[in-house]
Amino acid sequence: MKVQTAEIESLKNDILKGNLTIQNVLQKIQQPDITESDMLLLNSEYRGEFKHLKQLIDEFERVAKEEDEDGELFEDVNLFKSQLISLQASFRKANVQSQLTVNMKSKAELFYSNPAEMEVRSRQNKSKEELIKMSTNVTGNLRNICQSMASVLEQNRGTLEILAQSSQTVTDTQDEFKVMGSALTTTKKLVSRFGRRETTDLILIILALAAFFAACVYVIQKRMF
Repeated sequence: MKVQTAEIESLKNDILKGNLTIQNVLQKIQQPDITESDMLLLNSEYRGEFKHLKQLIDEFERVAKEEDEDGELFEDVNLFKSQLISLQASFRKANVQSQLTVNMKSKAELFYSNPAEMEVRSRQNKSKEELIKMSTNVTGNLRNICQSMASVLEQNRGTLEILAQSSQTVTDTQDEFKVMGSALTTTKKLVSRFGRRETTDLILIILALAAFFAACVYVIQKRMF
């Protein structure tokens, strides 16, 4: 079925409208007050419109192949394709310029912030520095405490070793005292035994002397009487 001339004109009008819509988007991208978020939205809008325009041009080319017996419509096809390429190049250029604009605005805001914002940022930075300093001090204090605890533990270890040695010495001394006590007890028993023997010997001597004197007295009495 042949496509009517009105339908071809309708495609041309749609392509023209799509072209104008994209031109409007490109102008918005090049605005000096554009922001990063605006760029993202406009880029998305551009891609959607560009895809729709390309579909229209492809449809026009298909119709031209089917209906254009004289080849007159192919001049329009080539013109539309050239415009499509030109739009793509303009989009890239506009994007580069807008990105430069956004970067320059960011730098300007960074270097020329108002005093209130600068004071807030200064306070924030100061607070961060103080927190970092406090954290460093706490870490240093904990390190010193750990070192002190390690020193105390080392001293306690040395004290425990000394106590262990002293305890061993006391144990050895107690053993020696026990041996000495046993020896003293044995000696005491021997002395007591020797003492008893000396008394017995003394009694025997006294008895012997008494017997001797008694014998002497008896002999003298016999001779005298």
